[in-house]
Amino acid sequence: MVPMIPRPKISPSCRRGAMLPLVALLLPVMLILASFVVNVAYMQLTRTELRIASDAATRAASHTLMTTGNRASARAAAKDGANRNKVAGKATKLANSDIVFGISRRQSLSDRYNFTPGNNQANAVKVNARRDAGSLSGMVSMITPTFGAAKNFGPAQAAISTQVEVDLALVLDRSGSMAYSDAENSSAMASAGLPPASAPAGWEFCDPAPPDSRWRALVDAVQIFTTVLKRSPQQEFLGLATYSDDAKREVDLSSAYDAVPAAMATYTNSYCSGFTNIHAGITEGINVVGDPSSSRPWAAKVIIVMTDGRRTAGPDPVAAAEAAFRAGITVYTVTFSEEADVGAMRQVAAKGGGQHFHAVSSQDLRDVFKTIAGELPTLLTQ
Repeated sequence: MVPMIPRPKISPSCRRGAMLPLVALLLPVMLILASFVVNVAYMQLTRTELRIASDAATRAASHTLMTTGNRASARAAAKDGANRNKVAGKATKLANSDIVFGISRRQSLSDRYNFTPGNNQANAVKVNARRDAGSLSGMVSMITPTFGAAKNFGPAQAAISTQVEVDLALVLDRSGSMAYSDAENSSAMASAGLPPASAPAGWEFCDPAPPDSRWRALVDAVQIFTTVLKRSPQQEFLGLATYSDDAKREVDLSSAYDAVPAAMATYTNSYCSGFTNIHAGITEGINVVGDPSSSRPWAAKVIIVMTDGRRTAGPDPVAAAEAAFRAGITVYTVTFSEEADVGAMRQVAAKGGGQHFHAVSSQDLRDVFKTIAGELPTLLTQ
């Protein structure tokens, strides 16, 4: 029988000591991996912050360019927009060369916009937000040591904001109340058989519109509207429909804006009475912007419906606004005078996906149409 040889006993402290070389070997690797993970996350966060800054800058520049037409002001707005959004804890400063004006166009709703730098009538602004070595803000430092790797990195983000091309129709009220002034109660005066105060002696409906009539105030407001459109860098097409008892298409969509005031002059010279069929007006507006012979498939569709009173004929106009919205058409509404049904027209705008504006006086009406013309939609295209 072979005698058993006892094994030597190894104390627990010896076993623990055997792991120390392995820990010492792996610790630098773990530190390097942890540093790498932290820096990668920080780089992604910084790129996101820079994207936000570039988006804010180009939106601010595009809105300023659209409303003022001044490129210097647009550059200042872009710089302010970038400066307000910090990247890696530091404001991003833009040089003039980082802000580029140009033209964006597309051929259909499914196409992307193509940006071409340069053009006297720019409709788009591109902002190149940079934190590289050549930028005004300099490069971004890594957040943790990188053990011989790069200590800085230079992210860059570009964003383009384009003023959308719009096909729009003015849908204007030519009911009998529009012959009275904004300060008059047309319902009470008409019921009493009283003509508008500014009308000459012997005036009757189908004579020229009285000097202080709401209709003439509307003509002035539309003239301002078309003037603003002419200065706009984007290519709006404008059409006209009018309504009283029923609706009529007056002008097809085109860039010949002067055709709209010219068509309105027919009613200025012979202004007849009629009820207020807003539903028919909206329906005809849908036909104007949806006519395939003159509308553009890639353009946004907008209807601006103006009334000075309440519905006195036809179905509820809310249903027509809902139909417009389903067809991809945005409906704005404008009410004029204290007699207008503001609540109803606000609901029409809400169902049509647009906004409502109210004007008490002739000056208010001019301001409203100027505002709408200057605030047609902008779209971030990149």
